[in-house]
Amino acid sequence: MNALLERLEVLCKELRLDALPAEEIHGRLTAEMTPLETVIAFLEFQYQHKMSKSAAQRVKNARFPRVKTFEEYDFSQQDGVTAEQMRHLCDFVWLEQAFNVVLLGAPGLGKTHLATALGYVAANAGYSVCFITLEGLIRLLKTGEISQQSKSRLTQIRRAALVIIDEMGFMPISKAEAHLLFSFISVCYEHKSLVVTSNKSFDDWADFLGDPVIATAILDRLIFKCEIFNLTGDGYRIRHRQTIL
Repeated sequence: MNALLERLEVLCKELRLDALPAEEIHGRLTAEMTPLETVIAFLEFQYQHKMSKSAAQRVKNARFPRVKTFEEYDFSQQDGVTAEQMRHLCDFVWLEQAFNVVLLGAPGLGKTHLATALGYVAANAGYSVCFITLEGLIRLLKTGEISQQSKSRLTQIRRAALVIIDEMGFMPISKAEAHLLFSFISVCYEHKSLVVTSNKSFDDWADFLGDPVIATAILDRLIFKCEIFNLTGDGYRIRHRQTIL
């Protein structure tokens, strides 16, 4: 490595421009480039690298149970949502306007898959995203005042542009926990977008929330500005069940 490349290497490290090694950057530049074109090309390498690292960090911070994509989802196996509708949501106009998305349906229809895929695209598009189950959210809300770890995660969730609440209704919660959830939904109301998955129809929310008044108040805020998808069909695990013989 000659002196100029060594100097470039040092400057890149000092400025935290770590997209490519100096020799590789030099190899991608051509003699035909003007000085301005060379600078622009160099900065383009750095910019693309920075955007890629930032997107990867947002995906990591979201804490998806596993990454899912729309390409992996078989839209032909159920009714209630189409690939075109999901593509339309990926323009994220609704997120900018603090609209919500609710995915309803029986277990195994891919509600979590769709919610995760939407969150994954949002994270790569530059939005901060947090994924959490209802059980996990309630646990954080109950321990946020006594646990630094819970407090930090709640802060991250409250600052996110998009919060995905999975498995709403899988397990009943107490009236006190329902009040905590109501407080959280109220803080989010018209300020950030929520994606909620539930295996319960809205008529059944009063049962698992343990309080019809709280259920009405939560739904009132959740669905005021909301796109609702009611998935139907055979669940994935039923269609692909494994047998011994």
